[in-house]
Amino acid sequence: GCQENGLAEIKRIIRGKGINRLVMGACTARTHEALFQNLLRQVGLNPYLLEFVSLRESCSWVHYDNPAGATRKAKELFRFGVARARQLEQIHKMEMDHDRRALVLGGGVAGLTAALTIAEQGYDVFLVEKEKRLGGNMLNLHYTAEGDNPHQMLRNLTKRVESHERIAVYRETEMTKFRGIKGKFVSTLHGVRNGSGKIEEWDVSHGVTIVATGAKEFHDRVYFLGDDDRVVTQLQLEEMIAERGDEINHLKSVTMIQCVGPWNMEGSEQEFYCSRTCCTNTLKNAIRIKIINPACQVVVLYKELMTYGFRERYYTEARERGVLFVRYDDDNPPEVYKKEGQLKVRVLDHVLHQKVILSPDLLALSTATVPAETNTQLAEMFGVPLSIEGFFMEDNLKLRPMDFTREGIFLCGAAHYPKFSEESIAHALATSARAMTVLGKEKLEATIKYAVVDQSKCVGCLTCVRTCPFSIPKMDPGAMGVGDIIGAAYIEPTLCTGCGTCTSECPANAIQLLHYHDDQIMVPDIPVLGRWLAS
Repeated sequence: GCQENGLAEIKRIIRGKGINRLVMGACTARTHEALFQNLLRQVGLNPYLLEFVSLRESCSWVHYDNPAGATRKAKELFRFGVARARQLEQIHKMEMDHDRRALVLGGGVAGLTAALTIAEQGYDVFLVEKEKRLGGNMLNLHYTAEGDNPHQMLRNLTKRVESHERIAVYRETEMTKFRGIKGKFVSTLHGVRNGSGKIEEWDVSHGVTIVATGAKEFHDRVYFLGDDDRVVTQLQLEEMIAERGDEINHLKSVTMIQCVGPWNMEGSEQEFYCSRTCCTNTLKNAIRIKIINPACQVVVLYKELMTYGFRERYYTEARERGVLFVRYDDDNPPEVYKKEGQLKVRVLDHVLHQKVILSPDLLALSTATVPAETNTQLAEMFGVPLSIEGFFMEDNLKLRPMDFTREGIFLCGAAHYPKFSEESIAHALATSARAMTVLGKEKLEATIKYAVVDQSKCVGCLTCVRTCPFSIPKMDPGAMGVGDIIGAAYIEPTLCTGCGTCTSECPANAIQLLHYHDDQIMVPDIPVLGRWLAS
């Protein structure tokens, strides 16, 4: 039915038989509802006189091993869909004015790129960075595996952002409160404003929010890290190579241990995850050491080595330059200890089938990229989910990779998951394009799913005011509630997100969710569960 000839046949039947409702059994409404809503518009019907029955995702896929049960369930779903369709009402969308400014949270390469891209389209941007300097993690990079200079690129990008007339940059500033809906967000900022040096708190209004808070390198007391100057992270080694190359010349042996993270901490319950960039950074530094000091022995201890894409050539180059690779597994991780002041690394060599002991002058740990410490607080503030690792989670990896579940808030860069700089830039460009779908409109269409208060039933208990996660319901002192009490709840349709919390909590049943009111959900004349159990 979703092909051109199928759609034409459906339109012919609707026109020929004077049909005024459509119940569609097909794939998920998420991917096909808009198609059939447009069909209803073409035949002169309201697009919301459509009921979608998900036969694929909710039935055939989940019951693939039980055809008879799947058929039975499909009949029940269709029966309920028809019953609900009888109760559907015509709905007309409302238009609302909105703030056509953006707020970008995070001043790393992703945040800078997003802010500049939006500003160059002619829209004002608030760029909020909690540190004194813009740049994020790129400030710690001195060279890339490809040989590029990230500092030069960052200087150019920062200069363009700071000089742009449409970008207001707030350094040493954090977000403390966040409220509103898509097109009408209000954020409370706390920090230094306009370079005054004074700590202030102020509100900014904006239509979209882009989260680009980045991530950081894991740095804790594992393998003597922080206790011995001879134990460094890959970023610290990179700084040593770039700024103190003479120290590299004096090294006779360097050992690198891959996949070091919070899971190595005693008592940690953190599950292992791959940070994607560590292997390439290791090869980048190993090759540099071999270029500076060819006589230095470089040994890489790894669980798995992944340099995806064209970066595979750096593994080949490292092998050709004499870098040694020794594999280990979780059951036999490397052991680091000291003997007479000398660092020792003991590891089981799977080729020799015996443990070998290394005596490195320098031990470099490829530590994980971990989420920013503020992620939990921000996720609660925005009302968005985090992944099991603690990074921000997109709404749908394939369909909405830049969006959150909450409309008007977007995501880019390492805040989403560890990425190379070029990937963060590409992600930021895509996110900016998504943000422009909001900012580029003269007016926004308000959601059709909003709560409506029957003020004649309202008892003024304030339950809706207390339970709404977005603080939308207000008491209207000019309205009359049940028993002629003065004051009743009112919900502004253009602000309501349609979450349904107030409708389920109202003790007087005075609130209904448009398009999902009780008669459309419960369908009292057809006891769905009872029919299913009795059949």
